[in-house]
Amino acid sequence: MRIVIAPDSFTGTLSAAQAALAIKTGWEKTTKADFYLAPMSDGGPGFIDAIEFGFGGSKTHHKVTGLENTVISAPLLVVGNTAYIESHLVVGPQFITKLPKTPDKYTSRGIGELINIALDQGCQTIFVGVGGTASIDGGAAILEVVDRNKLKNAELIAATDVDVLLLGNRGAAKGFGEQKGASKELIEIIEKNHEELAKNTARRSDNKDASMMLGAGAGGGIGFGLLALGASRVSGLELVTESFDLKNEISQSDLVITGEGKLDWQTLRGKVITGVAEIAIESAISCLALCGQVIAGKRELAAAGIVGAYGCIEEGEELPEDPFMALVFLAERVSKTWSQ
Repeated sequence: MRIVIAPDSFTGTLSAAQAALAIKTGWEKTTKADFYLAPMSDGGPGFIDAIEFGFGGSKTHHKVTGLENTVISAPLLVVGNTAYIESHLVVGPQFITKLPKTPDKYTSRGIGELINIALDQGCQTIFVGVGGTASIDGGAAILEVVDRNKLKNAELIAATDVDVLLLGNRGAAKGFGEQKGASKELIEIIEKNHEELAKNTARRSDNKDASMMLGAGAGGGIGFGLLALGASRVSGLELVTESFDLKNEISQSDLVITGEGKLDWQTLRGKVITGVAEIAIESAISCLALCGQVIAGKRELAAAGIVGAYGCIEEGEELPEDPFMALVFLAERVSKTWSQ
């Protein structure tokens, strides 16, 4: 039996790689199988780890400007002449130290600084994973700091988890401002700031208005900053699945197991779990989801191609003290059913 294990990270508790190992550890207690581990990311948390797991490379850490304008250490992964940057590890909510939140003050400058570092190292292609961020400056600080002359000799690519525009009800401010801690009044102010930024930013060399391009609103507008610099856009999930040659690996398997922290209706809208399930459907392979918690209904799950979904805890229960072992026990319990 061959099993592909391809989970997303369990936000705040387990990385995708840790989740994959926990599932394997539990499953192999009852089942002899050939396991293929493929920790996933859609461009948000775990992006660099997933790429490194699939491609290898050299990871270095650099002093850059953090979310609150303090100095932080952030990683840069280089594979050959290609660099990978994870926005979450530069401007993620884990860097917020002062409450209440002040999303209008947070800066994306550190991402631009990492791009410059990659350029100085001679990287010819630079991928920026855009997702899991707390900043909402429209990528303005990235535009301020990136060396455009050096960028002329390199290709910049934004790997996004959403395809929203910069402005409007689904954009960076109105679509995501509330979850980043902005009040309704502040959201309107940030939206106007983004409108001014879009108006005052020169069109791209192909004459496109970056604010009207898909993915511009990703990462609080980091997508816009990158696209305005001439970046192309790819799906973060597709990039990661290609690094693992996931379609081929799944086509040769007997079972696919995915998962994430909370499986709800948002998960079923183009996130990692549905992306993995879609690949499994193409090869007529059963796909299970082992999660921290499952809230989505059976009909929704079936429609997404997930034949079974299981959670470590029920809705309303407290998080387990040891999330890794909780997932190990869940995998062991479910494996007894699927091994028969």
